[in-house]
Amino acid sequence: MKSSCDMIFFRAGRLGRFATCFFFRRAACLQSGVPARPPALLLPEAELQESKLSKPQAAPAETPSAAPRIDIPRPGKPSVAAPVAAPEPVVEPAPQPTGPAAEPVAPFYLQLWQAGPCMLLVEVPEPGLESAMPGFILLQDILRAVQLPDRPALLGDFRWPLNRNPQLDRSAGAASLGLQAFMRGRVEGRELVSLGCFGSATTLLVDADLAQADTLLGCEEALDDLPPAWFAHDLESLLRQPARKAELWTLLRRVRSRWQGTQ
Repeated sequence: MKSSCDMIFFRAGRLGRFATCFFFRRAACLQSGVPARPPALLLPEAELQESKLSKPQAAPAETPSAAPRIDIPRPGKPSVAAPVAAPEPVVEPAPQPTGPAAEPVAPFYLQLWQAGPCMLLVEVPEPGLESAMPGFILLQDILRAVQLPDRPALLGDFRWPLNRNPQLDRSAGAASLGLQAFMRGRVEGRELVSLGCFGSATTLLVDADLAQADTLLGCEEALDDLPPAWFAHDLESLLRQPARKAELWTLLRRVRSRWQGTQ
């Protein structure tokens, strides 16, 4: 009972003190013209905490979202089209000779001489004719017999194959073309009426088939860009077989009219 009374007097004293403080604060506010604040302490502390919690909390300010990024296309370098390679021209392989023209030709050696308006293409062993050789003496006798200068001038020589490279074409067709080119280069600019040929290799001027050489011996043939050519056995054959000299003489009587009227 005593404790209850003590509690009542304690609260009454506390309220009295609070009232006295409020009275003096109220009087001070009236004098200064500032309204007095309500006695917040009249409420218990628990109720004050609840009132604070019950107050609506201000929503956090929303941070402005970043503006969406707009990609602006930048002018790039003008695209350059890759150069289109031109198609390579189709080169058709040259037709390869067939038959006898494709057969390889054994090496041979020719000398080209000139006696007046007549040229002489002579097949001889290397290194060629010399003044003291029987073949050269026979050639001089033939020239005198048909009234041509008996001291012919050497113009050049033709050796087949043209070089020792085994990869190059050594066929009869290639030899024929090479010999024709050689002769055209030597007769250019010269006044010639006849071409005397001694030996089977000289028939390549007419035909690439050396198997037909015997059919041309003793005959005269017309050639492109060259004087008319007559064909006889080589000088060594004429020396060994006198009967072939008679065949040559028959041929010379037919063709010597070409130069006899020009001297």
